Parts: sequence; C-alpha cells; structure tokens
Amino acid sequence: MPRQTWAVALSSLIQHVRWFSRPRLIALFWMGAVITLIVMACVGPFGWDVPPRWKAIQAVHHGSDPYAEELVALQAWFHNRSAFNPAEHPPFVYGYSPMTLPLLRVLAVFPGWLLGLLCGAAIATGAGLQLWVGFRMADRRERRWLALMLPAIIFFPGLITDDAILGGNLVYLLYGVVLAAAPAGWKRGRWSWYYIAVLAASVFKLPFLALLAFPVLVDKRQWFPSGMTALAGVLIFASQMRLWPSMFQEYLLTLRLMLDTGNSFGFGPAGTLGRALWMRGLPFSSATTIVYLVFACVVGIVLLFLARRVREWDLPRETWIPIALMGTFLLNPRIMRYDIAAITVPMLLIGWRALRWALDGPDDERLGDNTHGAGQQRYSRTLILVASACFLAPNVIMVAGPAWVPEEPIRLVLLLAIFAMGAWSLYQSRPEVQTQAAPTRTPAADLPAGT
Repeated sequence: MPRQTWAVALSSLIQHVRWFSRPRLIALFWMGAVITLIVMACVGPFGWDVPPRWKAIQAVHHGSDPYAEELVALQAWFHNRSAFNPAEHPPFVYGYSPMTLPLLRVLAVFPGWLLGLLCGAAIATGAGLQLWVGFRMADRRERRWLALMLPAIIFFPGLITDDAILGGNLVYLLYGVVLAAAPAGWKRGRWSWYYIAVLAASVFKLPFLALLAFPVLVDKRQWFPSGMTALAGVLIFASQMRLWPSMFQEYLLTLRLMLDTGNSFGFGPAGTLGRALWMRGLPFSSATTIVYLVFACVVGIVLLFLARRVREWDLPRETWIPIALMGTFLLNPRIMRYDIAAITVPMLLIGWRALRWALDGPDDERLGDNTHGAGQQRYSRTLILVASACFLAPNVIMVAGPAWVPEEPIRLVLLLAIFAMGAWSLYQSRPEVQTQAAPTRTPAADLPAGT
C-alpha cells in the first residue's frame, strides 16, 4: 500500500512538472515581468519623462513657445538653488527639435488619458522590438536559454539593474523601429527602411545619425548610401535655423542649460569626465569634446579593423553583428540609460560567446588533451564563477553600495569590458584558431537558426 501511494504521488508530481512546458514557462515569466512592472509603477516613481512632453503639447495647442517656457523654468531653477546640491534634480525639458512641434499639434487633439495609453503602448512596443531583434542575433543553441531570460532583461538595461523603462521616454520606440529595420539589412542586404528609420529618428535626436555606421561595418558597399543619409540628416537639422530661427536658438540653449545642471552627461568616457569636472565646479566643455573625439576615433578605427578582418576571414555575420552594433552605440556622444537598453541583448550575447570560447577553445590546448577531468572542471567552474561575479558585482554596488559611489564609471567599465571581450572573441574565431580547436568543438550546434 505505501508503495502504491508513493507511485501515485510520483505520477502526480511528474504530471505537474510536465505541465510546465517550455512555452508555458516562458509565458509565466512574461506574466511575472508585466506584474512586476505594474507593481513598481504603483509603489515607486513612474513616467518622469512624460510631464515635459505633455507641457509641450499644451503649449503648442495654446499657441505658445514650449522652449521659452522651459528656459524660464531652468533659469528659475538655477536662480533659486540655495546651495550647490548635486542631488537636487533640475526640471525635465522637452528636448526634441522644433521640427517635431507639428506632431505635437496633432497629438493635442487627443485627450490626455488616451495619450497616456498610446505612450505606454509605444514604449512597450519599442522595448519588445528591441528584444526581438536581439533574439534574432542569437544562434539556435543560444535561443534555448535566451528565450527564458528576455523577460528579465528589461529590468537590466546594460546588464545593470535600473527602472529606466518606467520613465516613459519615447526613445524606446525610436530605437525599436530603427533596430527592427536592421535584420533585413544584415541578412538580405536591404537597408532602405533602416536608413529611413534612422533619418526619421534623427529629427527627434540628432545623435541617432551615429547609427549609420552600422551598415558600413556590415557591408562595405553601404558607404555611399549611409553618407548620403547622414548628409540629409544634417541638412534637415540645419534647415531649422531658417524655418524656426527663434525657437531653434531657444532649443539649443535649453540643451546647453541641461548639461549645466549636471544630470545629462551620460555614461560614455566624455560624459563620465564631464560629470566629474562638473561636480568639482570646473569647466567641462572643451575637455569633454576632446575626449569624445579621441574615443570616437579609437572606437571607429577598431571597428573598421575588425570589419575588415571579418570579411578577410569570411566569418559568419551573426558572429559580428552584436559587436558591430554595440560599437556603433559607443559612438553616441551622450550614452544614456535608454541607449544602453537597446544593446542589452547584444551585450549579453557577446559576454556569453566570449565565455563559451574560453571554455571550449584555447583552454583545451593549454590544459592538454589528457586533462579533461578534474583540472578542466575546476577551470570551467572558475570561469563561470568569475563571469557570475562580474555580473553581480556592479549590480550589488548599484543596489546596496554606498551612496558616494558614482554610477557613471561602473557602467562605463562594464561597457568597455564587454566590447573588449567581443573584439577578443572575434579575433579568436579566425580560421587558424578554429582549425586548431576543431577536435574539441561542435560548430554544428552553433549554426544560426533560420528565420
């Protein structure tokens, strides 16, 4: 009788375990992510980027100048500060060019509650498109575990925990649309929609033109169309000086004042230096400009060198795409949280592939053919522990670390480390290294999945 009871209990347990099939498990993870976002929005700050857009819509609807109102608010903030307090947050501003104001006149027709729903749907769509494009960069074996991790990735932009998606910034949608047009380019050589998307996004934020480097890195035939698109973007931006001279000057002055508040430097090398100089009350404009130009030149040279090696070694594009995309984002003069969120999946793939190469490649030669037992297992465990520590360390510092630890250097070090890992793993994938490591690798499992 006890055996029968035990058998029945075991059979019931197996049936319950089988209920958690892979699709159901993925659906449960997504449900958990959505519920978590709702709870975070209810108990914490939410939609802090929405009020300036709503104020701009109302200003345009009533025939006033939104940039003039923002200048008054910023100047009042500077005037009323009782002391130099870095923790005191300045007022948010609209931040988009005057060419977007006709769109605001159209949006002003809709009621506020409907605009709120549309904004939430746009951000969710943009975030979903970013994850979808990142998923398409993975090969068949990587997609097995990546599908389970996608719901959690939205909480870790740039692999560091943050609630940036709750801010309500429409840049999520812009990046989603731009990236959604990229697979047709790197898979079939059709870049037209990508150029249109980048050009449209640059109307909102000119630094989107930096993404035009991506097609060039993937296909050397894209130099001319990419250059023409960049020229068109610059001309559209410059034309606003003629179309709206007063508002355009106010727009540029608003951006300048936002930098002077010290909260818009970003996480790139120039932004990290600018923030440090600003904290000490030192001038930062010239120093940050020089640092950005030097850094952009170095990253650009490295990317062009790697792109040439990819073509010479005839490496699969799926190996190169995440590295090229991340390097393109590093060319942005002001890397913010929502910028890093767009490359979180590529960063994860780069780190995983570098770790996988370290586990399956050169270590076999170093340890020898007869040491695949305890020595190899110890080495594998060490690498896995080091990788886990590298992921946990910045997150623990951000969550539980002392308040005086700045965020910018942590994110910058992580960005540069992941990019360096990608360059190293790509160089290790050259044909002569693959030939040496062939007896210990299983490349058939790494073939990209069909689309």
